[in-house]
Amino acid sequence: MKHNVFKDLAPAYIDKLTSEETNEQIESHMDQCEECRNYLNKMKEDLFSENENERRKDNRNIDYFRKVRSKNRKKITVIVSSLLAMFLLLIIAYYFVFVNMWQANSDNVETNIQYQGTMATLLFKAKKDNHYIILTDAKTDEGYTDTIFVYEKRNDYSSPAKLLKDGSGITFTFEDENTLLLYNGKKKKLTDEDKISIQYKDKTDVIPIKDLYKD
Repeated sequence: MKHNVFKDLAPAYIDKLTSEETNEQIESHMDQCEECRNYLNKMKEDLFSENENERRKDNRNIDYFRKVRSKNRKKITVIVSSLLAMFLLLIIAYYFVFVNMWQANSDNVETNIQYQGTMATLLFKAKKDNHYIILTDAKTDEGYTDTIFVYEKRNDYSSPAKLLKDGSGITFTFEDENTLLLYNGKKKKLTDEDKISIQYKDKTDVIPIKDLYKD
């Protein structure tokens, strides 16, 4: 077998793609030719080295993906834990704020108006000791309050509740008798139809906004 033929067949021989007859010719040639024997051994070493490098590269890629998956799992764990903690906090807040809170009867609430400059504050205060008034309001599309819901809460000794012991209020700011200054900086020209609905458990009071204005 000639050297150039041997070298052409060497890769197929290493990959075990040659026939038994060809294998015998290649092996017989190597027994007689040190140069071709060394050539084949060098090719095997290079191929082994190349495969080893590929294996290491694959291992690095596997390690990288494992790290990515591990980080993602940690992120998911943190997100899920945060959501659960937030959900628990909302449940606790709901219990303390709403379970012990109910819509107030008008007879249990003292109402008055406080004035400071051009501002008028509708103030609601519980008549009973250790009771507090909590207000929620609904605003129109223009941004001013037109509905007030009056709730009562008792036996709450938290710091926020202590701030409510003197009452809870909703404030309106006027430019003049017919003009209300809105939260967004705009102005609302008032008519007799612009009113505030105050929702108690037992009744609803309606007050024209103009009636809150004081010269």
